[in-house]
Amino acid sequence: MSVSMRNPPQRRRSLGPVSPKRIYRNLSFRLRGGGESSVAADLDAPKRPSKSADAYKTLWEAVENEDTLAVQSLLSRDRSSGGGGGGVWEKGEKKDRDWERDREKGVNRVSEQGLVPLDVAALTHNSPLLHVLTKAGARHNPVLCRPAEWALKLDALVALADKRTEERKTELAKKAGAGPQAQADLQRHIQLWRLRQQLYYRMRENFQNTELPGSPSHVSILVTSTSSLFVTIKEPEGDMVGLITRYRVEWSTSASFKRILGTAQVIETKNPSYVIKGLTAGVHYFVRVSAYNVKGWGPPQCSTPASAAPSSWRECAGVKSQLRNHEALVRKLLEDAKESHLRGYCIESSKPQSPSKRLSVSRGIKQLFQSATKFVRFLQRGMYLATVFYHKDNILVTAEDQIPLVEIQCCSTSITQDFLWLAKLSCAWQQVPWLQQGLSSAHSSPSSLLQNRHNILRAVSQLQSSLGAVDLGQIYYEPLKDRQGNVLLVTLKEFPNTPSPPDPPLHWMPLARLEKNRSRTPLLPEPTAMDMLAEQLKEKLSFHRHSLQWAQPGLYVGILKLCSSVEQIRVLVPQRLPSLLCHTRVRHNAHVTREEWTWLQSHVYTAANGGVQSLLDAEDESTMESSSMEEFVRSLRAAVTHLLTKLNIPLYRVNTTFQPPHIYLKHLK
Repeated sequence: MSVSMRNPPQRRRSLGPVSPKRIYRNLSFRLRGGGESSVAADLDAPKRPSKSADAYKTLWEAVENEDTLAVQSLLSRDRSSGGGGGGVWEKGEKKDRDWERDREKGVNRVSEQGLVPLDVAALTHNSPLLHVLTKAGARHNPVLCRPAEWALKLDALVALADKRTEERKTELAKKAGAGPQAQADLQRHIQLWRLRQQLYYRMRENFQNTELPGSPSHVSILVTSTSSLFVTIKEPEGDMVGLITRYRVEWSTSASFKRILGTAQVIETKNPSYVIKGLTAGVHYFVRVSAYNVKGWGPPQCSTPASAAPSSWRECAGVKSQLRNHEALVRKLLEDAKESHLRGYCIESSKPQSPSKRLSVSRGIKQLFQSATKFVRFLQRGMYLATVFYHKDNILVTAEDQIPLVEIQCCSTSITQDFLWLAKLSCAWQQVPWLQQGLSSAHSSPSSLLQNRHNILRAVSQLQSSLGAVDLGQIYYEPLKDRQGNVLLVTLKEFPNTPSPPDPPLHWMPLARLEKNRSRTPLLPEPTAMDMLAEQLKEKLSFHRHSLQWAQPGLYVGILKLCSSVEQIRVLVPQRLPSLLCHTRVRHNAHVTREEWTWLQSHVYTAANGGVQSLLDAEDESTMESSSMEEFVRSLRAAVTHLLTKLNIPLYRVNTTFQPPHIYLKHLK
């Protein structure tokens, strides 16, 4: 174990500001030859300021100097440099595992004096350094476990530091006539052991003043699945002497803990928590937690509630199990549809005719020799498709500084059906070539529905080839219409990383410049759908960004509020999360137990007046079976009240607004 011996003037400054009293004390120490009293007088010296990580040769030097920032920098530097990982041809996951293993070896390396880095953090009561080390995988001393062993070890370290300091001072006095280099080396060794001497004295004093930790102030358990419990721990309250370095979690099926089923240790002391897995559904488990410091384990604290049984709302009667892996089923259906014996169902059967064949051949030859896709500049009474690619505040535009736009068809009598089909198609852009092959003869079919879909696929294919991207993004939730009879369907896609330069004539343009160069279509009294898109582009980009965000994990209560018209049904959504209904979080734990679901069912369907009002009515919570149910009901009532208040719905109107059939309690999403 060593302390950095480079740059002695910096080491001198690291001891704190120089004062006349400090100079006198250091001078008197040298004249008296040193002693325990003088070292103890330096224990209340201010902490040394942080230095650059380059000033330390090893991690141990930064730990001994209690330089938390340098320790953190050294650990992260090992990460960026690959640690002690393998060669160039190794996989990334294997290199990460090697780095984790090498980092834990370094942060748990035992010094020459028999200490590990976590010992210094615990005995100097350096909580930030403790968190940094435990996050890096630091473990407790494998040899020193009992208080008696610690007392003997710290006495031995203090005696060793005193001895080495006196030996170096005596050696310096004998070599008074030696060269400057020899005297400088001895001075550095004296300074090194004096720093260790101060460290060991402070560690011993802190150990002598440390008491056994008290029990945790609060331990709570939550049911998170049919086989797990989540335990949260709060540190002991009051004036506590000693730094807690770990917690012990024990669980049993008996309140007396005569037979302990399992135990685990939590080394993360900043926000201690633990997930107990592998439990049996329906069995009540009791949990207790105790804290640990260098003096040993403190008394345990039982959990609140006293016990909990893993369960799920799916176990209740009347709950229909729904398929969870919807994406896999959709992919399977798509693959089945691609089979040869099912391909005939994708198109209408029609007899091929020679004129249509000749027309198809002529169109194919014309498209073969046609130049690149020509983007539409002016709308002429038809249905169009526009794609907005953006990166931060830059928009991908054509050579005419317009958003890429192609025509779908000249007119359409089924705008709603075409829009809904395009919305479904936006979930499978990569299937466009296959769908085009299946609808290759749709242009000669008498079905207008197939012709419209064929035109949509042709427009999508043109944009994909022109933009050089298969994924055109998400479709905007409503088409843009103007009074000239134009309909504009818009897709939006964000590039989170800096995209590569597009092929000419496409280029990126700042949104502010695009708005500045915007000009209205001439000879038209009212704006076209393209003008409306340019004017509302900033709002649509903001909507798209917010729609991609997710709500934080937890249990939510939502409300479905509709506004219907002849053409559409609108849903009330929050502005910041438009992909969700209006909602309020009940709690962070998303799991609902069988007990909680049963309470919801009984209080909604058996209430005389019905509705959410039964949830808001205060009742004697002491009649509930457990404190977890009390907390659930209290959180649910607060969430419902907050949601109704946010929507400006008076609570006295709850009975008339929400009736029992309007409360969905068949399934959780």
